[in-house]
Amino acid sequence: MIVLGAVAGILIPFASAQEAAPRKQMHDVPTHDDIVAAARMAQEKTPAPIFKAPEGEDPSVVNRPKDILEDSDIFSYLGQATLVPKGAVLHFPKELESRGGFKEQSKFVQWTDFFAANRAWIRTVSVSREQAMGHAPMDEEVVKSFAKEKRLVVATFYEGPISVTRYEDPAAKTAAAPGKAAAAPTSTVSAKP
Repeated sequence: MIVLGAVAGILIPFASAQEAAPRKQMHDVPTHDDIVAAARMAQEKTPAPIFKAPEGEDPSVVNRPKDILEDSDIFSYLGQATLVPKGAVLHFPKELESRGGFKEQSKFVQWTDFFAANRAWIRTVSVSREQAMGHAPMDEEVVKSFAKEKRLVVATFYEGPISVTRYEDPAAKTAAAPGKAAAAPTSTVSAKP
């Protein structure tokens, strides 16, 4: 059936909606029971997975968590204590040795809270990821400033304490002649644990 439309006096042929749409076959809608039966058949066709025991050492035994206190340096002052990873302390002056370690009456607080309350005797030095991993040296001026520093110096990465691996110059390693000992690595951190 064709319907003619008139726009500004011009006749335009239009196809009816029934003629424009392709004919579709009718299907039954699956019921809940049909879906459950199809799922059951699929489950029967698929065998259950067979799990094998891993070879080698048991990872739950090998990868036991370490004691956090053994891997940390602890500082206590005025009833508060905090811990930083070993290697994060770049300079520890003798005048502050009494503040190292845990005091029994102290309460553990987060590093950020401890640092905010003790800024007078703690200095932080921001390091890059490469410097923390020992792939890049720290600025010489900063390292030299530790000698005169009267405050505790802690390495930080995004304001959190981070351990710093000592930088070894690759040129010094390769410059050693055959048969001779390699040159001593240059230290960029003068830390006193």
